[in-house]
Amino acid sequence: MAHLYFVEKALQELSEETILGSIFPDIAFFSGFEWHYSHSLGYDLWHDFYRSDAGMIHFCRGVISHGIAPQGLDYYSDEQYLDYEKGYCYEKARPLIDGVVEACNISIGDGWWKAHNFIEMGVELFVFEKRPELLLYLQEALSRATLIREICGKIAPSLGKDRHLLERGYLYFKDFIERGPMDAKSLALRYQDHIFLRHSIDSVNLIQCEDIIERGKEIVISDIEIFFNDVRLLMVPIWHQSGIRDYD
Repeated sequence: MAHLYFVEKALQELSEETILGSIFPDIAFFSGFEWHYSHSLGYDLWHDFYRSDAGMIHFCRGVISHGIAPQGLDYYSDEQYLDYEKGYCYEKARPLIDGVVEACNISIGDGWWKAHNFIEMGVELFVFEKRPELLLYLQEALSRATLIREICGKIAPSLGKDRHLLERGYLYFKDFIERGPMDAKSLALRYQDHIFLRHSIDSVNLIQCEDIIERGKEIVISDIEIFFNDVRLLMVPIWHQSGIRDYD
């Protein structure tokens, strides 16, 4: 949701190809790519497809808007923003660390990392409450099996991956998105699955997790729009330098 919201602000358009590109770094991660690599594919894909059809150009712009290299939304949310130690979501997560450690039964060493996920979920709630139609747009794009097959077939050789593996990443993401409504309870249930898969922890305290997600939303309300706009402006040189398009 946050990536759709941001890419629409950054590019002033939201085609289905742009949507599918804006979530692709996470799709690539679900498909078995290492996180930093999956979030650094933007320029490589642009180099391969900038003379392609309009749909692929929109897809590549979406990929670039998401990642860490070139510096897109996830760079500033996770890696570095302003003079913070790390990105926006990490900085905002500091008050949540102890509660997340307790609620998720994780080590204190993983607390900051996992707490930043709760800020991300808080941002998802904020965006959904402001623009609920974006969830429908995302679901519609993920339902376009033929379009996804075509895109995956085009990019698979560039990435050295089987097309079907990339398609399965989109199918996994589609299933993930369709698990219940976009609210704190549903997000907490999804996060319980994540904790099990990544840490082999059978369960989390769902009530506590719901409360922390809501608290995460309240933490970001005062300046999340400033953050989105800052990143939009910070990305202008990327669009100019790459020749992707002129944005002001």
